[in-house]
Amino acid sequence: MGEAKTKKGGKKAPSRDEVVLKLRSDPRTEKRFEPKSSPSAILSVLAFSVAAVLVGAGTYGQWLRDEALGPHKAAPYLLAAGAAVLLVTALFGPRPAQTIRVGDAGVGVEKGTNEIERIAWHAVRRIVLGDRSLTVEGEGTSIVISLAALPEAAGKVLREARERIPAKMEDVKAGALENAGEGAAETLPLEPAQVAGLKCKASGKLIAFERDARLCGRCGEVYHKDAVPKRCATCDARLK
Repeated sequence: MGEAKTKKGGKKAPSRDEVVLKLRSDPRTEKRFEPKSSPSAILSVLAFSVAAVLVGAGTYGQWLRDEALGPHKAAPYLLAAGAAVLLVTALFGPRPAQTIRVGDAGVGVEKGTNEIERIAWHAVRRIVLGDRSLTVEGEGTSIVISLAALPEAAGKVLREARERIPAKMEDVKAGALENAGEGAAETLPLEPAQVAGLKCKASGKLIAFERDARLCGRCGEVYHKDAVPKRCATCDARLK
């Protein structure tokens, strides 16, 4: 039986022959990575601020000045300049990076205060590492991680993916990025997986009751307790 390697951060990765079948109620965690402020992102924020000031001054000069004074002659130019800066920044300026989560539930991106869009490990179709970003592609959706703003998150995704879904990583070359530390990433507990209404990967049987679900501890694939295979159909982890 092969020995498990210790992953960066002290967490022991399961070996190929270690049984990793889990219940939905077993504890799960994930790391939360907040983006760093890049120079281009800072310039983009400054540009939006300047545009807002120009538009505000133009609006005041055109419509809010005392009637006796009338519109200021520079107001149209201020409005036009502000609108131009807003348009150029919106079209060509960098998009602000979003907070990324990586852990037992897969890869997630925070869309809002209470909204997290996730791609489970077993649902990952492809991982593409480019010069500026790492893209995790799922079924009908994708999550793009900026390497400049979130290098630790990208490294964590690569390490986890190589352990959990190695077949999807065959075309992704290992590099220095995978050795990136986790910085000040916060470890958060995850709620139990929502499995009711899903179908067993092995039998296609509907999981009507959550207590009947069993999960692959490596990729999170879902099985009915009466149809658990010896090895996971998605990542080949040992389940029995």
